[in-house]
Amino acid sequence: MMANFNYTSMNAEKFSKVLKDIDTFIFDADGVLWLGENVMAGSPKFLDYLIQLGKQVIILTNNATKSRAVYAKKLASMGYHSSITKDSIVNPAAVVADTLYRAGINKNGKKVYLIGSQGVQEELDNLGITYFGTGHDPVSNQSDNRPFIYDLELDEDVDDVGAVVVGYDKHFNYHKLMKAANYINQNENCIFVATNTDETCPGPNPDTVIPDAGPLVTAVQVACGREPIIVGKPHTAAFEYIRRRWTIDPAKTMMIGDRTNTDIKFGRDHGLRTMLVLSGCHGVAEIEENHAKSQCDMIPEFYADCLGALVPFGY
Repeated sequence: MMANFNYTSMNAEKFSKVLKDIDTFIFDADGVLWLGENVMAGSPKFLDYLIQLGKQVIILTNNATKSRAVYAKKLASMGYHSSITKDSIVNPAAVVADTLYRAGINKNGKKVYLIGSQGVQEELDNLGITYFGTGHDPVSNQSDNRPFIYDLELDEDVDDVGAVVVGYDKHFNYHKLMKAANYINQNENCIFVATNTDETCPGPNPDTVIPDAGPLVTAVQVACGREPIIVGKPHTAAFEYIRRRWTIDPAKTMMIGDRTNTDIKFGRDHGLRTMLVLSGCHGVAEIEENHAKSQCDMIPEFYADCLGALVPFGY
């Protein structure tokens, strides 16, 4: 049970009073630090302010399309503090690779069937995990008169596939769906891991729906009849990953993000302080809707227009 349903509007003056009680800040990225390829105005200065005060800063994104190293370069190019490196960043690609590594995938000679992007590939490469299935996978030549593919030639023997990973993949198609479902369904020891289940991702055109990994994960889950291990927010795998790498006190840690169902729920579920910024996906309307439905795990303690609104005057 959450402490209460209260949510308080935050500005620089109010934030200065809360700041003394927080040692660690965990930030979502897209919609908070940047939006697409554009830096979020005021966000670099806000992180500079926190770092100058000696606060610990962690970036936690649900975007697995790029590796942590690539995101670190992006942050640097946007003017973020030089102390923020790839070792300051957590994304589902890194957590997936860590999950499989700790499960011993790279020791038992098993391979990973990957529906995912370059970010997951690079993180798996970093830990020496063998994978296949990336890129285009055109549907095999079948008669146009046949509505289904009845005979599927798998790339690897099902017993040699130790895991199926599903994330955002712009090349996702029926053939990939069928392969993933069969690798999972035909081998009870095959681990099914999902990067995240975000329904959509933010973009520069608010009128365009951009499906994220969630619809792809759901398709595979329904086809194979098995629940995946989900590593992205709001699930616990990402929190455990952070706890293994940083010393944090949840009561003195604040999660700041732009989505109530991932960022705020992640914070609430793991005992963190929470703040929603209105610069990305969700706004006050979503907070009020969650309040009306008594969904207190998706109600932030605080909300603010953006990170820039929290920078003290004259800094």
